[in-house]
Amino acid sequence: MSSLVFAWRKFLDRNSLLRHYLWKYRKFVVIGLGSLLMVDVLEVLPPFILKKSIDALTEGQPLRRLAQMAFAYFGVSLLQGVGRYGWRMYLIRASMFSGRDIRQRYTEHLFGLSASFFDRRRIGDLMSLATNDVEAVRMAMGAGLLTLADAFFYFLTVPIAMYLLSPKLTLLAFVPLPFIPWFVMRNQQAVHSRFEKVQNFFSKLAAMAQENLNGIRVIKAFAREDAQIRRFRAAGEEFVGLNMHLARVQTAFGPILDFTMSMGLVLLLFIGGRGVIDGAVTLGTFVAFQRYIQKMVWPMTALGMALAMHQRAIASSGRIKEIFSVQSDVPQPKIAQGEFTQTLGGARGKVEFRKLSFSFPGTQEIVLSDVDLTIEPGERVAFVGTIGAGKSALLSLLPRLYPAKRGMLWVDGIDVNDWPIEELRRQVGYVGQEVFLFSETVTENIAFGLHNWMAESGQLAPIEEATRLAAVHEDVLNLVEGYHTRLGERGVNLSGGQKQRVTIARALIKQPAILVLDDALSSVDVQTEEKILKSLRSRVGRNTEIIAAHRISTVRDADRIVVLQEGRVFESGVHAKLMRANGTYRKFYDEQRLKEDLDQFIQKYEEKKQSSGDFA
Repeated sequence: MSSLVFAWRKFLDRNSLLRHYLWKYRKFVVIGLGSLLMVDVLEVLPPFILKKSIDALTEGQPLRRLAQMAFAYFGVSLLQGVGRYGWRMYLIRASMFSGRDIRQRYTEHLFGLSASFFDRRRIGDLMSLATNDVEAVRMAMGAGLLTLADAFFYFLTVPIAMYLLSPKLTLLAFVPLPFIPWFVMRNQQAVHSRFEKVQNFFSKLAAMAQENLNGIRVIKAFAREDAQIRRFRAAGEEFVGLNMHLARVQTAFGPILDFTMSMGLVLLLFIGGRGVIDGAVTLGTFVAFQRYIQKMVWPMTALGMALAMHQRAIASSGRIKEIFSVQSDVPQPKIAQGEFTQTLGGARGKVEFRKLSFSFPGTQEIVLSDVDLTIEPGERVAFVGTIGAGKSALLSLLPRLYPAKRGMLWVDGIDVNDWPIEELRRQVGYVGQEVFLFSETVTENIAFGLHNWMAESGQLAPIEEATRLAAVHEDVLNLVEGYHTRLGERGVNLSGGQKQRVTIARALIKQPAILVLDDALSSVDVQTEEKILKSLRSRVGRNTEIIAAHRISTVRDADRIVVLQEGRVFESGVHAKLMRANGTYRKFYDEQRLKEDLDQFIQKYEEKKQSSGDFA
């Protein structure tokens, strides 16, 4: 008994996603199933009408009787047409709405997860879940439910009609039936496990395709097209092999059930045919039985199709529910957005790091340790250090891309964990190392952070102001359609420096209380960099600026320079003070100056060599 209870609970759990949306759209499902039931109940009448017609012919009844049978057949067909329209409209509609809702819920859940989740998962895998797996669940809700219900209604109606015609022939026709449940149970588990492998590998294949398309320029630059094609071909062949492994059990289901039910037809021909010859069974009854047995072949096939789709849906819903079960490690505080007293206009931009320590979620390695620092409103603070010193990690905590422990990071005297995430990110203008632009117009990319801005309003003044501050206004005007130029994939038709400046303008346009630039000027020349930093310092309503950089020129004029090393604050002060201290910053400065001098010497040497060669 306990094993049955356990199996039932397991069944309910595995079908929880399907059950949720069946209940949500129960109105459509009930109307659709009602229409299907009407069709299947009427389905038993045509063979019966055919029996009456044949018997009327053999008994020499008047033609008026045949006309009545023909009219009845026409009426049944008309009602069935209405019913078929009904189940198509409502059952398929329920499945479409369910697929839409699952995708919407999936998208909303992904947007609510922190950056650490996407550090661990491949984008191609997530794309596969949103397309292939959601479609498998949707098909089970539509075509799967339809064929299963159709088979069930056939089993409830056709055998009864057969029994009323002839109990003896009915028993003969269903002799092979006990074999079917055993075969169904055996086939069901095989389909589930094999389809799960197919779906998992499809995710890998999608991820491989996505990575290759994103890295197409790298592949071409290294002339690795043939190697990547071979890799993709090998993966494709393996995927075909897994599908063939699935097809062996999936495609065999219907034909075996067809063959099993056809054995009933064989018995009918031998035994029922003798009954017609002996006069025990009328010719009309024999023909009607043959039609009924043919109709019973469909529910056998439908049962196989429905179970295959159901197992696909179970495998896919398990993968989707796995994503739904992941909780963000940057949770939204319980306080509602509207109840939060701080507003964007009133934010001051004070930042406090109080003995802050940090490790990336899922790892034990300490990235930041005992960082104790206060940044006053309107102050420009620059962080420098070697690669891996923790600069990017520290700056990513401000917009809560990663979680900070309670009590360690404060904005305007409020723990960041108590800020509504949307409100916090409204007042933190974050420009990361990775530049990303959408395949939209320049205007739409820059105005991305303005929630109430409308592209069709034509209000370009704030956008132009932001681009002037970011020293990219003239570059935009030189594009083919200016601010209305549509950018290519990830802004491919812009240079690296132009892309960085557009992203800076995107952060500036929302006038954040805190501007965070994580090595956001690395692709900009020194002259343009100086122009941008000067514009930022001189603008009206200047906010707090927190900058991470590798170039001394970027940080030289900061109000305070903080040197990070191995996740700790080693030095802090203005440029002149740190130079006199003759510590880590001075060493960093000397190394960079030496590199710059060496680059200049090599450049002059190459120019002189080229000049001498031309003269010769």
